[in-house]
Amino acid sequence: MKRTSRLLLSAGTGLMAAALAWGYGSLIRAEAEQAQREVLAAYGGDLVVACVASRDIEPGEVLDEANVQEEEWVASLLPKDAATSLEEVVGERATSSIPARAVLNPVYFKQDDRAIEVPEGMVAVSVPSDDERSVGGAVTPGDQVDVYVSNAGVADLLCRAQVIDTSARAEEADGASIAWVTLAVEPERVAEVLAATAQGTISLVLPGALDEGEKPTGDEAAADAEEAAGAGETAGGPDGADASPDESGAPADAAAAVEGAAATEQAG
Repeated sequence: MKRTSRLLLSAGTGLMAAALAWGYGSLIRAEAEQAQREVLAAYGGDLVVACVASRDIEPGEVLDEANVQEEEWVASLLPKDAATSLEEVVGERATSSIPARAVLNPVYFKQDDRAIEVPEGMVAVSVPSDDERSVGGAVTPGDQVDVYVSNAGVADLLCRAQVIDTSARAEEADGASIAWVTLAVEPERVAEVLAATAQGTISLVLPGALDEGEKPTGDEAAADAEEAAGAGETAGGPDGADASPDESGAPADAAAAVEGAAATEQAG
């Protein structure tokens, strides 16, 4: 076969291959358009742009153009509050896993409103409780309470703590009873509080507000009482009698005795 004939045959074969590829591509596009028309006919609505995950996104990842893309979706098939532009989602942090191709909406970025905040330098510990032992169920997050443990008819003060969560708040229902309370306590008190829950009954007490300073502890109150008692003995003697000296420096009782003796001598 001559060289020219071979070249013509190769060119013809190439053209046929290109024509077949173009025809196949047109067929695929036609099928896609047909499927789209069928979806529109079945569900109705127009096509709109929606933001979808271009890959699996893990909790904690920040959304950007590397993991989010825009695609056309049937409006009636979009979930509620679906993001329709990149500006709506870029910079958001995922709070749950987002599968690839999922339409993005606020559910994937929702923050847990019940997340508790533990004060700096403290730790959270939950203790069983009920309405009777939590001031009638009136304790709420933010309250400062005194924690008592009762056992064998004796109640001891464990510590002061801050309420940071309760079962009533978790249930989010009006009138819900308290079954547990989460407290913020000092780290060195944790073991003591946990041991107390196993050995006795925990009760929470709301201390009254004071105008000045904090309410003194039992030891401080006892020390104040002893100091006051000592001051009274110093001022009035053991029996509370007045021991003030007169101008001569002698006690008043001694001066009275001298005067009595002088009067006796004059009478004799």
